[in-house]
Order: sequence, then structure tokens, then C-alpha cells
Amino acid sequence: MSGYSAKSLDELPSLWDGFAHLVRPGLEITAFGANIMNLPPNYSTKSHDESESGQQELYVALQGSGSVDIGDEQLPLDAEHLVKVDAGTGRVLSSGPDGLRVLCVGGVPGGVYEAPEWSSSGE
Repeated sequence: MSGYSAKSLDELPSLWDGFAHLVRPGLEITAFGANIMNLPPNYSTKSHDESESGQQELYVALQGSGSVDIGDEQLPLDAEHLVKVDAGTGRVLSSGPDGLRVLCVGGVPGGVYEAPEWSSSGE
């Protein structure tokens, strides 16, 4: 084992016709979950709250801009803004007019990371 791994986005497993790139299995990460989502312009994901997994999630915009919507609050997500959301808090990711490529990193505070089955392989 070399102690590191590096890949282009095109080399990572993907889901949903390239909507999500699976960083964790692609780079063989075991300590936390990581995915890159490519939201088309003016798109919003379904709300989710990670209450089952217990994960905190960190959202980092890699390209474009948008927001993390929590209730009536729209938290900006762009090159200058990061957002962390705790488990049990509903959130929606929304992209702006240029779309949004966002790195999503998740882990359970004080716990051992257990990958959800859907995130293990790709299409």
C-alpha cells in the first residue's frame, strides 16, 4: 500500500448518470464518507436529515454556487462559504443559475464510519 491515492473525477465510480461521484470508494477512504454532487442550474435536492445515519455533513462548493436550505433559511454555498449540518436537521441543496458542484463529507461524531450500501460501488 502506498499511503495515498489520487484520481480524476472521471475515474471515480458514479451514480445517477454522473449526478454523484463516489469519492470514498474511489479513493478507498474508510474514515469518513465523501461524495461530489453535480447539481444542474436552478435545481434542488430532496430534503434529508441524516437522522438514521447520525452523520454530520460538511458541504464545500467546488464550482458554481447555491445554498443549503434549512427551513426558511438559505445558507450560501460558494467559494467563500462552507456549511456544516448536524444529524436530525433537515436540509436541501439548491444550485444557482450556473449549477453547483459540491463536495459532501460526512461522519458520525465520536463514532466509527459505516458506509451506506448505496455508496459502495456506482453504476
